[in-house]
Amino acid sequence: MIRVKSQLAPTVLLSAVLALAATGNLNSSTDSTLKLFVIGLVASGGVFSVTAMLAAIEDSLSVIKALKKLKSVSPVGAGIIGAASRLKILGGLFVLMSSFNFVVLLAYL
Repeated sequence: MIRVKSQLAPTVLLSAVLALAATGNLNSSTDSTLKLFVIGLVASGGVFSVTAMLAAIEDSLSVIKALKKLKSVSPVGAGIIGAASRLKILGGLFVLMSSFNFVVLLAYL
């Protein structure tokens, strides 16, 4: 639950930036100070978001590692173990997506 709550601030920050862009209050002619502020907000929110996501994946992989050591695993446990490779892929895709979003914001401004 704590990891989910940690995503609230980055989500609100990104929503505010999108709202500014959608209403025309953030564009290429916007004051450079505001642009730097927005870039800083998105960058810091992105760092927190990526850090929380990767920490959650690391925690999940630790659980999977512990489950693999058990002699007998339930079908649910086997399903969790089977998710390990997908979790690693998800982490990589999340980092790529976050990097892409930041590059798009820089290009937009």
